[in-house]
Amino acid sequence: MNILLQVALRNVFRNRRRSLFTLSAIVVGLAVVLGITGVSNGFYRFSIENAVNVKIGALQIHKAGFMSNVSANPLTFNFDYTPGLLQRIESVKGVKAAGGRIVFRGLVSNGRNQALFFGNAVDVEREQKVCPRWLGTLTDGSVALSASDTGQAMVGQELARSLNVAPKTVKVAVDESRSAQPPGEFLNLSGASPQGRQNAVDVQVKATTRSLLPLEEKRSVTLPLSVAQSLLGLEGKVTEIAVAVANLDDLDAVQERLQKELGSEFEVSTWSDVQPFLRDVIFRQRIMIAIVSVILFILVLFVIANTMTMAVFERTREIGTMLSVGIKREQIRRIFLAESVFVGVAGALIGALLGLLAVIVLNRVGIPFGSEGFEEGMLYPFVELKFVLVSFVVAILCAALAGIFPALRASSLNPVDALRAS
Repeated sequence: MNILLQVALRNVFRNRRRSLFTLSAIVVGLAVVLGITGVSNGFYRFSIENAVNVKIGALQIHKAGFMSNVSANPLTFNFDYTPGLLQRIESVKGVKAAGGRIVFRGLVSNGRNQALFFGNAVDVEREQKVCPRWLGTLTDGSVALSASDTGQAMVGQELARSLNVAPKTVKVAVDESRSAQPPGEFLNLSGASPQGRQNAVDVQVKATTRSLLPLEEKRSVTLPLSVAQSLLGLEGKVTEIAVAVANLDDLDAVQERLQKELGSEFEVSTWSDVQPFLRDVIFRQRIMIAIVSVILFILVLFVIANTMTMAVFERTREIGTMLSVGIKREQIRRIFLAESVFVGVAGALIGALLGLLAVIVLNRVGIPFGSEGFEEGMLYPFVELKFVLVSFVVAILCAALAGIFPALRASSLNPVDALRAS
């Protein structure tokens, strides 16, 4: 080993308290960065999987032009819902299941009061495959829609409360908590066809649902596809097809293959295109985590710089002696830089191992996580190996950068003044 590196390594072990303090700063900083990144990654995946498996679907297929006119009248962008189309979709590599929907708006009434509602008509049998957790939003006591239901609906719990209706299965519980007026079981839904023809249908409330979005609880009505097709004059048609994929990590590739299969008549959108709000929330959270990580690395840098600067002051006479016996200033700089790098490498290695170990343990056991509107699930933290390696290198670079100023200061000392220092 080079004699200068030997001197630097000896100096690291000579003042163990200072070295341990610096080492601890690097270890804690890097371990915390990996830990919060792992938990946040787990939260992102949990949020995306919930959105995809509860309501949205990984991909959605619409008639070309739907997404740019979604705020107008989406019913005009309907298309034939045929077994042949479903077979084409499900034959694409990576596609797990597909199911048709009609998304529309209308008025709902209990005979005395009425309100605006957002309707989501689904192919019940296929919806259970496309969004396997779509029934996780049911309130206690509610019974889910089945493929054989033709005149039932699931209603947002706030909408049901405002119209004083409830499923038969929870009627007793609701009666005890409300006024003497007993809740009803039926609602009247009215809507307009793409041509503007008004129609209405009575449905029985079979279930009430929760949601993370208050507006959805106040406005949502989920009903069988056949009921909406009859109400809106769209027999045999849908406005969208939701698609489940085998692996979310291959989402972009599946989207590209599906778009190629269907051609320009349709447009294939990912969950992030359909739900830009969730995409933006995740993006902002990633920015916040990145800022926190940068701040932690900056703090580590200043801790190392401060510690090494104190080392220069304490070893002033030693530096003067080294200069007076002919050791060059460049060699002094290298010694102090080497000390910083040695501590940085050791701290980064230990911090990376501890942070990675913590993430692996949490990934194995999981973190219970649930929100109102969703079934309780498990959050599994994870970090990519690439991020671990980048963080490891950044920690070492921080240590090296922190050692530059103390090294320059040490090498610029006047030998005579340094020897006179007390």
